[in-house]
Amino acid sequence: MFSVAEILFDTRPKTEKKDFFDREKEIEELKDIIAHRDFAAVLGIRRIGKTSLVRVTLNELSNYMALSINLGKLGNKKSYPMEIFSRIFIEGSVEVLRKNTFAGKVSKIIANRLGIDPTDILELNWVKISIRLREFNTHDVNEVVRALDSISKDNGKYLVIFIDEVQNIKKIRGFDLGSFLHDIYEWCNNTIIVVSGSFVGVTEEILNQVEEEKPFFGRKFFRIKLDRFNEEKSKEFLKAGFTEEGIEVNEKVLEEAIRLFDGIPGWLALFGRSYSYAMKHSHQVDIKIILKEAAKEVSRDFTRFLKLSNSPMRYAETILAISRLGNKGSLSEIRESVNSLFKEEIEDSRLHELLGTLINYGFIIKIGRGKYSLPSDLPTKLGLKHSAKNWIKKMS
Repeated sequence: MFSVAEILFDTRPKTEKKDFFDREKEIEELKDIIAHRDFAAVLGIRRIGKTSLVRVTLNELSNYMALSINLGKLGNKKSYPMEIFSRIFIEGSVEVLRKNTFAGKVSKIIANRLGIDPTDILELNWVKISIRLREFNTHDVNEVVRALDSISKDNGKYLVIFIDEVQNIKKIRGFDLGSFLHDIYEWCNNTIIVVSGSFVGVTEEILNQVEEEKPFFGRKFFRIKLDRFNEEKSKEFLKAGFTEEGIEVNEKVLEEAIRLFDGIPGWLALFGRSYSYAMKHSHQVDIKIILKEAAKEVSRDFTRFLKLSNSPMRYAETILAISRLGNKGSLSEIRESVNSLFKEEIEDSRLHELLGTLINYGFIIKIGRGKYSLPSDLPTKLGLKHSAKNWIKKMS
């Protein structure tokens, strides 16, 4: 028998603080928000450690029940019916029920609403649950949350609802996020909401809309922004991980990895794990293969975005136009590049709109007044370019 340890180079979300590098400031910040019963939003690009931050922070606290609603499970469709959200919500609720036996009566509330046996809820018998799931609406979700809030309070605990990848809520038809949050704020004073969002601009749009409109008007989410590691932190992370793996690595290798992966923890962990495995088992070490693997993930992300967008060709053309300019350029330079590459005119107003959407989804960044750039890490640059080229080739 052997035990599986969580380690720094594990690319899956962390739960233990010892396996989560740095982020002390952000952990304490989230603890403070939770302690004051405020709502929190953890923002940052993909693979930056948002889910790990929330899980590790909750694991550091005592006397809480955590209900996770993982909207990252949603696929590539533009929209989903309410029952898909209900399914994800029920899955998260059942996980809470299984960990806290005193919360068992909540399964009866769900079961009564669906007209099935509570045992079917606890066993996640989807054959029976799915038949009535269409009848489960925002009001029913709020009723379950109210019950969990009351039960957690009666047992000296508080309830934390973690909505992961909250920007995907836009895909759910029939779910009223503002009403959901308002009900919790008004009636569940023992409940805290924590959300995370990878597409920062899109997430901010959602949060701003919720904060500025009834019925949630006047309330706010406290934002925590996760940034890339700087060069020093990246080197510390890699050295700590390689020490944990029992691997000695040349300084030049570390410097190349830091340059290529530019402070994104997920990429650094992928590199560290792949490099360690190759060294331990006498395989050839080729950083370009690791880079290619990372770029494929970005390519899949951008292709998924293109499939869901209304102007996929225009977005692909814009990415390639910026790439041709050396990965950055002004609005006029990008317009001229698009026109030159694809022999078609595009107006400044339309290009500005396209660039704004790409910024919101984290595929480009604004580096100054009227200037734009692809992200600085090489996997993202390569992945975006690969996806854009393939899309245009496929559609031509």
